[in-house]
Amino acid sequence: MGKGPTDGTEPADRNTAQADARLRRRIGSADGVEVRLDTRGPGEGDAEASGPHTWDGLAAALVSGDDRLDRAAPYAVLGGPGTGRTSLLLDTLVTYLCDGGDPDGVMVVTPSKEAATALRNRLTDRLREDPSYAATGTPVRSIHSWAFALLRAVAQHRGDPLPRLMTGADHDQMIRTLLRGHAADGTGTWPERIRPALSLVGFARQLRDLLLRAGERGVGPDQLTELGHRHGIDMWCAAGDFLRESQQIERLSGSHALNASDLLHRVLDELENSPEGAAVLERRRRTLRLLLVDDAHHLDPASARLLDLLTVPGARTLVAGDADQCVFHFRGADEEYLTRIAADPDRRVVLSRSHRSGTATVTAVNRLLRRLPAAPTRVPLRAAGTPDLPDLPDVMVRRAPSVTAERLTVADAVRRAHVVDRVPWELIAVVVRTAGEIPALRRTLLSHGVPVTVDPTSVVLAEQPLVAALLSAVETLVRPLDATELRQLVESPVGGADPVMLRRMERGIAPTLVGTGLRALDALGLLITGGADEMQRDAWRDRLGPRELDLLDQVSAVLAAGRAAMDAGASVETVLWEVWQATGLSTRLQTRALRGGTLGSQADRDLDAVMSLFDLAGDMVERTPAISLTTFLDGVRAQELPTGPRDRRGVRPDAVEILPAHAAAGREWEVVIVTGVQEDRWPAGPTVGGLFGQQELVDLVDRGITPDTVISRSAAALAEERRLFLLAISRATRRTLVTAVESTGDGASVPSRFLAEIRDPLSADGADRNAEPEPHPVETVTDTLPRVLAMEPLVAELRDAVCDPARPGHERSAAATNLAALAAAGVHGADPADWWGTAGASSTDPAVAHRRGDEEPTLRISPTTLESLGAAPGTAGTTTDSCDLQVFLSGLGRSETTEPMKVGTLIHALAEGLADGLTVDEARETVTAVIPYLIDGPEWTIEPLTKSCLEAVDRLNGWLADRAGTGRVTEVEKKLEHMIGHTAATDDRPALPVILAGRTDRLETAADGATTVIDFKTGKTAKTAQQAADSPQLASYQLLISLEEGRHADGAMLVYPRVETKAVKVLQQGRLTDEQLAEFRTVALETAARIAGPGFTATDDCGDTEYACLCPACRAGEQVV
Repeated sequence: MGKGPTDGTEPADRNTAQADARLRRRIGSADGVEVRLDTRGPGEGDAEASGPHTWDGLAAALVSGDDRLDRAAPYAVLGGPGTGRTSLLLDTLVTYLCDGGDPDGVMVVTPSKEAATALRNRLTDRLREDPSYAATGTPVRSIHSWAFALLRAVAQHRGDPLPRLMTGADHDQMIRTLLRGHAADGTGTWPERIRPALSLVGFARQLRDLLLRAGERGVGPDQLTELGHRHGIDMWCAAGDFLRESQQIERLSGSHALNASDLLHRVLDELENSPEGAAVLERRRRTLRLLLVDDAHHLDPASARLLDLLTVPGARTLVAGDADQCVFHFRGADEEYLTRIAADPDRRVVLSRSHRSGTATVTAVNRLLRRLPAAPTRVPLRAAGTPDLPDLPDVMVRRAPSVTAERLTVADAVRRAHVVDRVPWELIAVVVRTAGEIPALRRTLLSHGVPVTVDPTSVVLAEQPLVAALLSAVETLVRPLDATELRQLVESPVGGADPVMLRRMERGIAPTLVGTGLRALDALGLLITGGADEMQRDAWRDRLGPRELDLLDQVSAVLAAGRAAMDAGASVETVLWEVWQATGLSTRLQTRALRGGTLGSQADRDLDAVMSLFDLAGDMVERTPAISLTTFLDGVRAQELPTGPRDRRGVRPDAVEILPAHAAAGREWEVVIVTGVQEDRWPAGPTVGGLFGQQELVDLVDRGITPDTVISRSAAALAEERRLFLLAISRATRRTLVTAVESTGDGASVPSRFLAEIRDPLSADGADRNAEPEPHPVETVTDTLPRVLAMEPLVAELRDAVCDPARPGHERSAAATNLAALAAAGVHGADPADWWGTAGASSTDPAVAHRRGDEEPTLRISPTTLESLGAAPGTAGTTTDSCDLQVFLSGLGRSETTEPMKVGTLIHALAEGLADGLTVDEARETVTAVIPYLIDGPEWTIEPLTKSCLEAVDRLNGWLADRAGTGRVTEVEKKLEHMIGHTAATDDRPALPVILAGRTDRLETAADGATTVIDFKTGKTAKTAQQAADSPQLASYQLLISLEEGRHADGAMLVYPRVETKAVKVLQQGRLTDEQLAEFRTVALETAARIAGPGFTATDDCGDTEYACLCPACRAGEQVV
């Protein structure tokens, strides 16, 4: 953690003789030992920050391994952020190894694998300078890694199968699998009120948390059940039974997998109670010469017990930590071990001078420390600045008026740190309170050209985009994908298509599918998977262009590679590898990652995700060699917890890291931005025991507080949040920026109280009122969106200035000059040729059907289109208020299927069925069975909708029965299509043939050819009689009937079975005369010309429309030019 030398146990201005005397007393030596205090700050002299440091007093004796040290008990190394605790341990280790110490006699213990990796890298850098040093292993491991090594040694000594460590995601998946079995079979001893929740993810998470807290404290299934009975908590009893069942299943399956909490207690049990364990422990203690423990405040009680067993008198033992940085109590961490080691003041090294933070940061940290509960190991910080070494930059606070402004503030600060201050991307970090804040912030940074890396443990593996695409590709080998899955695969990196290209492919294939019952996406799926026959394949491929065919061939090749491997009997890992190789993404992503930048950081993330997927596949195959693809896919997708990749990096990625505050523990950067410091988020509320009473169990086992005792957790929770904030603002070596949102009105945002705490000193009796005021954070408040120091905002501002006629001429001229310079430098968007609205129209041709061979291009319209455009009989030569653009766009794509549309489809189908012999009872049964699947809203709406539809069926059946006696020939769903003439030619458009086509719900034709058109309407409100008489839709049908050979129009009617009347509501349109039909034909041709394009007349205030974003007459579409 610490990066520079320390000042040891006393300030530099203390009497040297006093320091020497105290050192002699601590070492227990009568010899006169001179120790000179070194007052140089970090970075002075020739020593590098990562190289050897100068220590004094007891610290120097511990580093050098002075023979006069009393080694009967461990020594504590205490110090706040950046004081050099880790540096002292590292110097001790390097000195021991370089002096010829046996590496096998060293144990360096960290609380996590990430901390172990960081310390191991620093050790490697230091030992690289000594060519004579060589070792076969590393002495730096996490506490769980050491425990696992000891347990493996015990298993090898006994001849047992070697244990396997279970990841958090594996443990979560195992719990959820058992819970699903309990839910399906009704097994387990869960209370009945809880059973509906057994299959929920949240239930499994809380159960896992309880089992981990119990495992950390050595509480087994029998004890957990007994505690539940004793204190009347049935969830503990059921959880104990669940734990017993899971352990029995593991034993029956021969599994030797352990989770983290089980691992520690298993190794403790072996070392304390088995002869093999005692032998392993004795061998380890006999060879141990140096035991170093870093960040001991993060260790749980089981870890502390293991270290107590390993601690041996005679070995040099140093335990470093800071109780005020203990932020993992929710994971079972307890600073009691550190406090116990540090109880003896003569065996305590106190490091108080921070070589990481400037005076403002140190002051802010001390102000937070004063508000924490008293602690015997607390060490107030002092800044490392001296007259010869200026103080480091201050901590700053910025309050923004909105969340958007805050994110832009963060982006601007990151950009300025890199561009202006020349801070490398990898030495900048953005700290958030929770992982849920990361995605939006990541998008903001990427959009402003900032490469970003995210802690992989913040995202579930199966949710990584590239991993999801690979899983979909593999899944096609075992089952057909549905339309949504196929679309996602084609649009993923595996396929490489974008939505526009995919839509173009669908439109190209669609004409060949008329009458086949296939959708265009289904046909593409058959092409990709090889399911199409030769005739289909040739017909469909002929409709696609070269780019579309290349895409199809690429996806087909990927699936074919996987299928060939599967048919050859290859393992899951090999099948996955063949699919990955066939994508060709490996080289492209590697090249992009090495280039750096925003695309490089994303490529880096994708490659990490793929490596994690192969790690998981390899582990699964190793455990179960014959695992099937289906089981593998289910196993990956069942993991709901993020899993970190195996660390293979030699260097940091060249990107800004966004991480939760807890993940920042033990790390440092040059510039750190702590964002989202809101009162409702930081501090967060107290953690409660939840459904299982986890916190009550911890209090009972650790402190003897019974569950029925009412205690307040607010103070402890607030202290934990304050420690977390302290940790976050003390990570920077150069500058810390803290941001928050401050707004008023509805949904007001309030900055965290912690901002006031680091700004305002805590008054205390006896304080020196004449002392100089302490420095405090520089605080600024903004009420506008900040301009980010990035190229895109600059170009946007210059373009806005150029195009704004209200700007002064000299400003517009200056903006144009700057834009010209940027355009000459190749900046995208600076050249007016790149601007929307400056290029010519892509086409001036009318929007007509595609030409086929020598056929004349045609314009197709429908009765529904004419109804939408208000083309009523008698309106020739007049204008309407309808929106031509809206009608045209509606004809290009399929609208979202709404609940009323689904009900309408059902009623139409029942009307057709009743006409074809379906009984009314069968129709009513269909309604009852289908309605629940049509509902988009809450379940309570099912009953009234079903009642309404059943009444509609009864009305419709009665009306059809009355019509059965007319003696007319009935036709349902009859398609009508005729050319009705040509549009008028204009200067920019020739005359176009117009085809009117539609499908009627019902036709009734008499013997003389008189035909009545019937159109069913499924709404609950009806038109007026006049509206029905003027209906363009009904007039269109009458026009089409008049063009049919052997028929003539005999009127039309609208039938409303859902209108709540005693009988069916029927509205008539009388028989149109030949003159009226001719006039309507003219209206239809004029209307068709309106939507032929390529230009459309915008209609002001045309109302609410789903196409508002495409219309410049609407506010949402003002940007369309």
